[in-house]
Amino acid sequence: MSVPSSPTSTSSAGIAKLPSLTGYRFILFNAVFWTHTLAAARFFESEYVNNLGHIWPYGTTALASFFILSGFVLTWGESWRNGLGRYWRARAAKIFPGHVVIWALTLILLAVVGPLAMIGPTDVGPAVANLFLVQAWIPDPAYLMSVYGINWSVSCEIAFYLALPLFIRPLLKIPANRLWVAFAVLVGLVIAIPAVINSMVGGPVWPFWAPLSFDQAWMVYFLPLSRLPEFLLGVVLARIVQTGRWPRIRGRWIFLATAVATYLVWLAVDGALPATYASSGIMSITVCLFIPLIALRDIDGRSSFMARKSWVALGDASYATYLVHWPVLAVAREVVGPTAKFGLWAGWGIVLATLVVTQALGLLLCRYVERPLMLRLGRPGSSRIPTVTVTPRPATAGASATATASAAAPAKEPA
Repeated sequence: MSVPSSPTSTSSAGIAKLPSLTGYRFILFNAVFWTHTLAAARFFESEYVNNLGHIWPYGTTALASFFILSGFVLTWGESWRNGLGRYWRARAAKIFPGHVVIWALTLILLAVVGPLAMIGPTDVGPAVANLFLVQAWIPDPAYLMSVYGINWSVSCEIAFYLALPLFIRPLLKIPANRLWVAFAVLVGLVIAIPAVINSMVGGPVWPFWAPLSFDQAWMVYFLPLSRLPEFLLGVVLARIVQTGRWPRIRGRWIFLATAVATYLVWLAVDGALPATYASSGIMSITVCLFIPLIALRDIDGRSSFMARKSWVALGDASYATYLVHWPVLAVAREVVGPTAKFGLWAGWGIVLATLVVTQALGLLLCRYVERPLMLRLGRPGSSRIPTVTVTPRPATAGASATATASAAAPAKEPA
């Protein structure tokens, strides 16, 4: 289909599908999975292999990408146009059912088999904070790492979802020619936050996150307010694409910029920059640019391998598999022996078996818990926020360009 000659409404009936971004979530989940499997479960005799989980910042980069992706797709999908009550109910239906199931099963597992090395505190206070996903706001390791501690990031996500309606109206009013200025301001915040925390916050080294103190690690990495600029980068990038202000940047230049950002993280690890930068969202400054690049391939009719049905299905279940993977790793670690280490072949066999089990359970959780409740509680209603327009991009030679009004269904939303 060709691009129409006039700007196209982005109301929910005319939003382009972005299946590649859904498939992209599967890649991001795998980055997080391998980071946790190698650095936390540590199945291998070779410490070099285990240390591959943290000597390269692919896990923290994937996490930042999830935050950015959420901002981008929620802005693109425009579910907030259906009224605040319906929007928040749909977000809660996406986040809480799977989380509550895994939270309850984790506690039942602990009651049956006893303590597991990789499962955090389950005292009443931390467990309840974890259940309601407010643990990332509490400066206490017992709360932050409670139950299956990786869901601190979901605590950030739910805060971003609640805050989006507060930010979306001012952001929609930013003139198209000022959106890159807004992007630069957010980049400045991402750069400034670790510097400010390094200079103003101290304390004894937290062994779990050396060389930072707990207060430094909590404020730079876990605190939702510190990660909010990454989410808003996604919101602004969606508006840049919608208004036709995205330049045609080749992927190789973004890869080069990402390599430079990775080098800066290495400088922080080596002490040339404040150590807070190694745990910050600095990688989001460059990797965020991949998201419009991927989205525009779908819009221009040049969808990537990530748009295939199998990738989309796995990406759609990525939130559920994320919830599942840490308890599965904890069980696997206990089954093979709490301190047992293995050679390469046996170790990779355990890891791959764990990945298959995790993916299977995630697909089941998505299909039978998450999706039915999303369909029931997240149905669109009448529009209550004035519709904005998308400025179409001219079709490129040889590409089957598709306008944002070419599909009659909203984009799939990340967790």
